[in-house]
Amino acid sequence: MLSLPQRVFQSICRDKTSVLSLPRFSLNKLAGLLLMTGVFSVATPPPVGGPNTFWLPITDADRAMNAPVVEKDAGVEALFWRVAVLDYTRGQDVERELRKYVRLKVFNERGKEKIATVDLEVPRGSTVDNIVGRTIKADGTIVELTRDAVHERDIVRIGRRKFHVKSFAMPAVEPGAIVEYRWREVRMHDPMLYLRIEMQHEFPIQHMIYQIKPLEEIAAYRASFMPFNCAPTQPTPQMDGFSLVTLDNVAAYHDEPMMPSPPNVRPWALMFYHQDARREPEKYWVEIGKKHYSALKSALHADDQIKSAAAKAIEGATTDEEKTLALIRYIRKDLRLLWDRRVTEEERSEVLKHMPKDRERTSVEVFRSRIGTADELNTLFAAMAAAVGLEARPAFAASRNELHFDPKLLDQYFLRNIDMAVRIGDQWRIFDVSTRRLPADMLSWQEERVTALVTSPKKPEFVETGVALPEASSIVRTAKFELALDGTLDGEVDMSYSGHNAEIERSDYEDQTEARQQEMVKEHVTKIFSQAEVTAIRVQNFDDPEQPLRIQYHVKLPQYAQRTSKRLLLQPLYFQRGEAPLFEATDRRYDISFPYAWKEMDNVTIHCPAGFALDSVETPGSFEFGATGYYHLEMKADKTVELTYHRELVFGRQGLLLTSRQSYPQLKNLFDLIHGRDQFSIALRQIATGQASK
Repeated sequence: MLSLPQRVFQSICRDKTSVLSLPRFSLNKLAGLLLMTGVFSVATPPPVGGPNTFWLPITDADRAMNAPVVEKDAGVEALFWRVAVLDYTRGQDVERELRKYVRLKVFNERGKEKIATVDLEVPRGSTVDNIVGRTIKADGTIVELTRDAVHERDIVRIGRRKFHVKSFAMPAVEPGAIVEYRWREVRMHDPMLYLRIEMQHEFPIQHMIYQIKPLEEIAAYRASFMPFNCAPTQPTPQMDGFSLVTLDNVAAYHDEPMMPSPPNVRPWALMFYHQDARREPEKYWVEIGKKHYSALKSALHADDQIKSAAAKAIEGATTDEEKTLALIRYIRKDLRLLWDRRVTEEERSEVLKHMPKDRERTSVEVFRSRIGTADELNTLFAAMAAAVGLEARPAFAASRNELHFDPKLLDQYFLRNIDMAVRIGDQWRIFDVSTRRLPADMLSWQEERVTALVTSPKKPEFVETGVALPEASSIVRTAKFELALDGTLDGEVDMSYSGHNAEIERSDYEDQTEARQQEMVKEHVTKIFSQAEVTAIRVQNFDDPEQPLRIQYHVKLPQYAQRTSKRLLLQPLYFQRGEAPLFEATDRRYDISFPYAWKEMDNVTIHCPAGFALDSVETPGSFEFGATGYYHLEMKADKTVELTYHRELVFGRQGLLLTSRQSYPQLKNLFDLIHGRDQFSIALRQIATGQASK
């Protein structure tokens, strides 16, 4: 069972595209556009050989090194991390190949343990192959990585996020050894005009080296280079057509709970190519807003079928907001996302086969196919909205998973999610049809309180998206238990999740069989209570985002209370038992950023065995922590020793979700105080028969 702060922490790690949707940025279609416009037509396959295709000599200094350079307490350090990037065409496809080469020095047993298993992530839409490796022992002996040592698997990291990886254990690793491995990653969906240069990894790195070779057809474009959180060398042309970018002494990446998104704290750079001259902030975004309004205008045409469907969808709705939400619900119910698991490979292939090569699909085409990308469904929504008299326009929204948006960042890369703006009253409100696990009136937390550009033929404008109240993302839990003389707790549990909390749970339960859903509930309980017997499991509304997700089960917990000769020691807060503190570290590197506001409300009844009475009915008490929220705990006991408690926790009121690292000690103390009160225990004292009736 996950605590709410842990659940919120996990949500940070979830990718918005985790439902198998392609990235929503239209520039991912660049390959087709280049072919369509005749920028190139001749296949240029990657060269044989070249950077990172052979082992580099090991120097005497490498062998003699006996202490890390970048981080003094590191058990292993990368002497270099080299990446060669080659863009090329293969037939009608444009591909990006990354040839990677890492050399590590192991200093002690901790370092040996850290690299016991190497996991190379295989991003969706990519392949990873040509894996080779070797260990050079301290005595000079070389032990090669065998091919059969490499295997594929799925792993789950923080946030319950699944990764497909290729794993291997390097042979003969020992302190003093040098370990190196190379591999190739081929990406089929990268926008060729953009290259994201990641400078930080799990090991400290002495020398981070990128060699970049773009398509010949765009090498003459104007190149822009934007580093963030670091100061690498500027791209330097080399003799072989590559450009060189380096950064020295890069610290290892360290996760912290509730940290800002990685692009805001990790060192990285964006290299991109464009044909326009120097961009001016006052003009650039106005031109972008006008350009995309014009480009999508033709796609917004509604035929009689769309008009009829829109009119039927809003039957009974009276206000503009009600009409907007009715249209969103209709599209979510009657159309499917192209990369949704509910779409078969045959259906997906048929849609892709008939995709126009020289334009976006129109709303009419999307409506007739009943399948569309996230951007296409939002465009269809705008067409249906216009058909019923609503004023709707495409809007480009930032994401809190990415770099904090600033209009001075003059490229649409930083503002690339297509949503829809609808004028409600005298204001624009942003909606996203594609967030299918959330109610129609909610945006994903990644797009709450961010900048969005509302397109227009005359005057595009920036607006700020809304943020959901804590009550919109609530967890309501009830339980009724019987406590036996031997300390066994037995009873019924009922839990409901709404908003962002429900979205996290739904992402786990959707597309699972009923039996697997029940098994998952059991696993969550037994992870905390290993001896728990969990039966009568029900998971309801997992596919209806307009209703709270509801999970019910019966649980029997042997030895929940500890029995002494005359007492039962009991931790009454069942839902919080076994939780770890949210913030354990004393120090903090980064600011604290909670993804969304939330509310918890628990009501639990425990009927205690006859012949026992409470030593005391006192509770740790309630408190408020300023404008952002409060903690409330109330407990009662009647004459039959029926113990009841009501607990509430609210956090993030008024959108107060960001705290500076300088205030970390106070925030840590706050959550330590909540954790301490959640973990308190009570004692039930055995009494004489005559006393029990008084």
